Amino acid sequence: MHTLRLQCTRPCRMIVQRTASVWEADAFPDCSRRCFSTQDAAPRLRFAPSPTGFLHLGGLRTALYNYLFCKQTGGTFVLRIEDTDQARVVPGAVENMFESLSWLGIDPDEDVRRGGRFGPYVQSERLKLYQEQVEVLLETQTAYRCFCSPLRLELMRKEAIKSSQVPRYDNRCRKLSFEEAEKRHEAGEPSVIRLKLDSRLYQYTDAVYGPVSCGTDQEGDLVLLKGDGFPTYHLANVVDDHFMEITHVLRGVEWQISTPKHLRLYEAFGWTPPVFAHLPLLMNTDGSKLSKRHGALDILQYREKGIYPEALINMLVQAGGGFRNLNVAQTNKLFRMEELIEKFDLSLVNKNSCQIAFDKLPDFNKEVLRSKMKTPSELAGLVREVQTLVSSKYGKQLDPLVAENILTWSKGRISTLQDLLAPDMEFVWIRPANDVLSISKLGGDVVQLVIDSFLDIPTSDFNSSNVPKLLREMAEENNLKFKELMHTLRLALCGTTQGPSIGEVVEILGKDECLYRLQNITAEKQNKARSP
Repeated sequence: MHTLRLQCTRPCRMIVQRTASVWEADAFPDCSRRCFSTQDAAPRLRFAPSPTGFLHLGGLRTALYNYLFCKQTGGTFVLRIEDTDQARVVPGAVENMFESLSWLGIDPDEDVRRGGRFGPYVQSERLKLYQEQVEVLLETQTAYRCFCSPLRLELMRKEAIKSSQVPRYDNRCRKLSFEEAEKRHEAGEPSVIRLKLDSRLYQYTDAVYGPVSCGTDQEGDLVLLKGDGFPTYHLANVVDDHFMEITHVLRGVEWQISTPKHLRLYEAFGWTPPVFAHLPLLMNTDGSKLSKRHGALDILQYREKGIYPEALINMLVQAGGGFRNLNVAQTNKLFRMEELIEKFDLSLVNKNSCQIAFDKLPDFNKEVLRSKMKTPSELAGLVREVQTLVSSKYGKQLDPLVAENILTWSKGRISTLQDLLAPDMEFVWIRPANDVLSISKLGGDVVQLVIDSFLDIPTSDFNSSNVPKLLREMAEENNLKFKELMHTLRLALCGTTQGPSIGEVVEILGKDECLYRLQNITAEKQNKARSP
């Protein structure tokens, strides 16, 4: 049995004592001002990435589910940067995080840029707070100074591995008296601060996995504050969640094993823990771990490949579940963020590892493009994107009407706008050389016949259905082999003998561009005929 002495950290400062045989969240009674209860407060959730790399799918899923829960419940979404592992900080990672979340439409309510009542929102700017809180634990003797050298710790680790045991600290310095430890510290001897763990069972209700029981009997006492004054993840995480008044912690299931340590810290401080919810692992469809080789890119690399945020988000929610009355797992239907917010249900999140169907991402993106083409303002945005792509690759300023015509044809045919720049689509952007018919069995006279026929077709009827019929009739009337006519026309319009059907080609290029290309060829033929 353990007696807990708890003091409210809020205005009433009430002190209560409670006896508990195991750690339970309800071991903390409400004080007279309900300071130990968060049930009457709007939820506060945080996404707390470490800038040791760029945002990836796992991080995105965590950010998204925190965001959905907040927006559904009228809560506050906090972005906190956990940069205590300074040696592993990647330059540009924080900026990448901000840009990625902004692109995805997952905007925090509080962060280092927007500010808020609970800042700073970067852990390296909160060192004084962590050091102050560790002093509280030293005073209550729930933590102690450890003077073991790195060499001793490394030898212990190697010996444990050699003996097929789990490496753990042997708690040697726990035996030091408080007075002796302080004397050695004041003399300048290097030390870290460790939390006293014990062989107890910790019980809590995971909002995803339900009742969970786990202990720390295989753990050595936990380092809280390193010799350089920086906290470990566990200390900073718990302290920040408390002082930022975080009510719910949604994080990856890989952190579930750390929850007993965090509960022990909450107990040592006398604080009420938040609600914990752990999200299952994301896997490939073959059950292997996500990797760059299998498509686990950083989020902005998907943007560079022409993927839209809506497609990426829909692929993720299809894998993870967590939605009422939305059949997200059995359809390629796109769900808007507003729908996902309304239907989100944490209790319905998958408990098993989630397999991401990367092969469905192109289909989702195709649906996004199809949807955007229905709205004039979004279609105009797509036109500008196509113009930018063409200008970047070919140095060509594309007429907006031509771009819109190409987009209309491409609806349902392409997954990304980059598909329009594929090798078999180069004929759209690069006009054929004027002497391209030198390898054709038919000459300029036939091209002139085609020009005359095209001129007679109303622009509204110039499409993949009508033009091939007209060309077949023209071939019959002029005793031409239809196959040779198509070969000649493809050379004249595309500069190649392979590619989309002539019906598709004329629909992509449009009447004016087709006539322009054909007339250039006949003009070249006439110039050569007049040359001496």
